[in-house]
Amino acid sequence: QPPDGSVGQLRFNPTVRHVVINEHKDVTFNCSIKVPQELLRPDAPGISLWKDGRELHVLDRIASSHFEIPDEEEVAMTSTFSILGAQRSDNGSYVCKLNVSGVEVVSDPILVQLEGLPHFIRQPEQLNVTRNSPFNLTCQAVGPPEPVEIYWFRNNIQLNQKPHISPSVLTVPGLNEPALFSCEAHNSKGLTASSPGQVNIKGIPSAPVSVQVLNRTAHGIGISWVPGFDAFSALNSCSVQVKEVVPRGNVSLRPLHTSVPPHVFHIQQLEPMEEYNIRVSCGNEVGWSAFSPWITASTTEGAPTAPPPNVSVSFNESSSSLEIRWAKPSLERIHGELQGYHIWYRWHNSEGMQNVSAEAWQNGSVAVLPVLATNATCSVRVAAVTKGGVGPFSVPVEIFIPAGGLITSAPSSTPASGNADSFVIALGFICGTIAVGVILCLTVLIQKRCVETKYGNAFSRNDSELAVNYTAKKSYCRRAVELTLGSLGVSRELQQKLQDVVVDRNALSLGKVLGEGEFGSVMEGRLSQPEGAPQKVAVKTMKLDNFSQREIEEFLSEAACMKDFDHPNVIKLLGVCIELSSLQVPKPMVILPFMKYGDLHSFLLRSRLEMAPQFVPLQTLVKFMVDIALGMEYLSSRNFLHRDLAARNCMLRDDMTVCVADFGLSKKIYSGDYYRQGRIAKMPVKWIALESLADRVYTTKSDVWAFGVTMWEIATRGMTPYPGVQNHEIYEYLFHGQRLKKPEDCLDELYEIMSECWRADPATRPTFSQLKVQLEKLLENLPSAKDAIYINTGLPEQSPDSTQDSGFPQADSDLDAGEGSEPGSPGAEAALVAVDVHPGEPWSTRYVGEERLGGPAEEPYVPLLPCRGLEPGSPWSQAGTLPASERPRAGSRGEDSEVPL
Repeated sequence: QPPDGSVGQLRFNPTVRHVVINEHKDVTFNCSIKVPQELLRPDAPGISLWKDGRELHVLDRIASSHFEIPDEEEVAMTSTFSILGAQRSDNGSYVCKLNVSGVEVVSDPILVQLEGLPHFIRQPEQLNVTRNSPFNLTCQAVGPPEPVEIYWFRNNIQLNQKPHISPSVLTVPGLNEPALFSCEAHNSKGLTASSPGQVNIKGIPSAPVSVQVLNRTAHGIGISWVPGFDAFSALNSCSVQVKEVVPRGNVSLRPLHTSVPPHVFHIQQLEPMEEYNIRVSCGNEVGWSAFSPWITASTTEGAPTAPPPNVSVSFNESSSSLEIRWAKPSLERIHGELQGYHIWYRWHNSEGMQNVSAEAWQNGSVAVLPVLATNATCSVRVAAVTKGGVGPFSVPVEIFIPAGGLITSAPSSTPASGNADSFVIALGFICGTIAVGVILCLTVLIQKRCVETKYGNAFSRNDSELAVNYTAKKSYCRRAVELTLGSLGVSRELQQKLQDVVVDRNALSLGKVLGEGEFGSVMEGRLSQPEGAPQKVAVKTMKLDNFSQREIEEFLSEAACMKDFDHPNVIKLLGVCIELSSLQVPKPMVILPFMKYGDLHSFLLRSRLEMAPQFVPLQTLVKFMVDIALGMEYLSSRNFLHRDLAARNCMLRDDMTVCVADFGLSKKIYSGDYYRQGRIAKMPVKWIALESLADRVYTTKSDVWAFGVTMWEIATRGMTPYPGVQNHEIYEYLFHGQRLKKPEDCLDELYEIMSECWRADPATRPTFSQLKVQLEKLLENLPSAKDAIYINTGLPEQSPDSTQDSGFPQADSDLDAGEGSEPGSPGAEAALVAVDVHPGEPWSTRYVGEERLGGPAEEPYVPLLPCRGLEPGSPWSQAGTLPASERPRAGSRGEDSEVPL
């Protein structure tokens, strides 16, 4: 073996160091070296070519040739490498390598640089933009050679005479009609034209087509439709209108909203065997389409909803049988063609019980049953039957059959026919006398207790001076409350928490429906108070047919939690009321303060998408955020996790203060924003933190994430988060670092606060206390308005589009239907609040409806929501295709959530 020093002195002969050549030309270079004879081995590999640390083998575009010239002492080795039709990917640094006796000899690098026409990295892309709204297009191309100059074209007409240096951004102030944009890239080798990018104008979608019935039940109709052309803006919701072919009463039109896709909807709460007219309209961010043509569909037969009345049982001694009689239910309660009756009866004696069932035909109203036992009691119930099913059974009627002697029967809806004995009459008289006496005694005791409750010992006849004077406290039958709560089947711990907030059902009157969903509803009500005037309230109810026992307990747990809350920015529980449903099932109702302006999300949508949209100042929006932060700071200080913070779950008080509400109930009523993944419960995925989506772990920092999304909702005035991203795609979208984009006209400082809430590591997110301080500081630093704008906030509930024609019937007519301030009334004046707005020309054009109410000349008054008209020149008006009486609300709760009637 030769010494290592001789190998270390080997070097490749110098060659060209920098090769510049045009694209698609052949590149050739040589590598040569002289190696001593004693260092070469016959099987040693030859010279190899390397690029960027990787050996290049002979491929289709790489050719090589090798030859050696030996002499007495050394061998001259030469390799020629050629790259055929060089491309831009062949740019780079090349070296030659030779392995000699285990030592690698490397040549100096050879830099290959290709020049050619410009190569595009970014070209104008297809866009769908709002009419007259600015947008940007980007064109970027590279050489070499550099520089690369960009020329823009619109509909093949050149826009810039002076070239832009790549990359170039073209700002278009707005379009009224579609246009085709392209760009050209120039360098010293020539030019390259980009692919054209079509820019479309978003518009109102076309009406849905092919509306058809998928399935029918006694109380529902499933429909599907094919959406019309979306006018380059994705459809976000559809409105289904349903009306009876033969109207019942004054209200027959039902507008229902659903999120899309899918383009299917199941209409519920319909009457059996009724015909309905149905049509569909769909909306995008621009507006609503025209309605599809009406189609007619009918529901199927249903089970009767009432038992047969006047059920009686008598004993026929001659035939030793029981004779059962009843009356036919009313036609409107049968809901179908009567097929007959089911008779259920049970014999009970000391030996046990025996259950038996029988049938009676349609025209019958009498049935004869054999006596199966003596010295036994027979209990009888009757139910009507249609093709839709078996209706409810009547109240049991009992009759006792002795082994020998007298027949006795329990009271029924009509007296049982038979031979009445004098002993039976006497016994009934005695029992009646005792019952009357007991009732009189109870009445006297109750009246005495009421006097003590109200006046204490003021009417005591004992003139002697007592050691202790007292006044009796007001009380109620705690045993009755326990029985009522016990009938719900909830835990004893929860019953104890709810006892102090249970309200007598007679003190609560219900009115119109404010919102209704698949799982429950919110109704207007009036709560009578022992002292003071009745209070207007909101009542949340549940449809118990759709809920498990666990979900009922969760519903009441929310009420128990709210009972202990006392903060101006957290909704206060007024009470819990228990009502029996038509099936005698206890139905819990939660009583909350009535929020005149509804939830914050609907308020923001009305300000942006009503027929006469109004501008809400930035100071007001930031004040909303501060209110929510204060409420959440209070909840988190009490170690309470909200888990469902969103604009739809924040309510607006009469003074425009926001309070946090719906600690779990909202996901039951408004289920469209909630997504079920596998066997996991429904979750509002677009508001849930990344770690909660992955591991179902909730902390206060998870609520901070949701607060950031809520801030984004407020800043965009009610837009849907992550537009264009489906619920099942949210986790992957967030996992790869994507977040909500900065809203238009949003301050950098405000968006920075939002972004802090969406940090991937929960430990680095701010607390609600820190968020409150940041937002209050931002609010203080906002430029103060020169003038105070007075905004009439007393209009939403008076809007004809909100509740007057909503299609919901009114219940409990004792409510004051005329409640609400008329313009100019004292109540209307009390509803005026001062709002600061930004000064300057850009903002002044956003205010409409000015009128003078006797104040200084520089104080305009602007009605906020809703407005019946818009002054000329307002940039916020939107054209619609529907009459005002039939126009559905774009962006109502149906914008991103399914709220079936």
